[in-house]
Amino acid sequence: MAEYILKVGRKGEIYTPKKLRLRIGISPGNEIIAITNGNQLILKKKKTIIELLEDETIASVTEQEIKNERSLLEKELLER
Repeated sequence: MAEYILKVGRKGEIYTPKKLRLRIGISPGNEIIAITNGNQLILKKKKTIIELLEDETIASVTEQEIKNERSLLEKELLER
């Protein structure tokens, strides 16, 4: 864990040191998630769609399972 001092601009902009940006991989245009906890502010880099797709899967579904589920949903919609 590392600690950094950030500066706040006149309009509330938060300026991050280059070392911090490099450490967590922040680039211009990236989105940051801000979480408050009492008087604490936690900043997290929001993952891009590419990063989410590259993450380890938490579940797997076969093509047949998708077809079965789709069939069930179609039947349910037709019954309405």
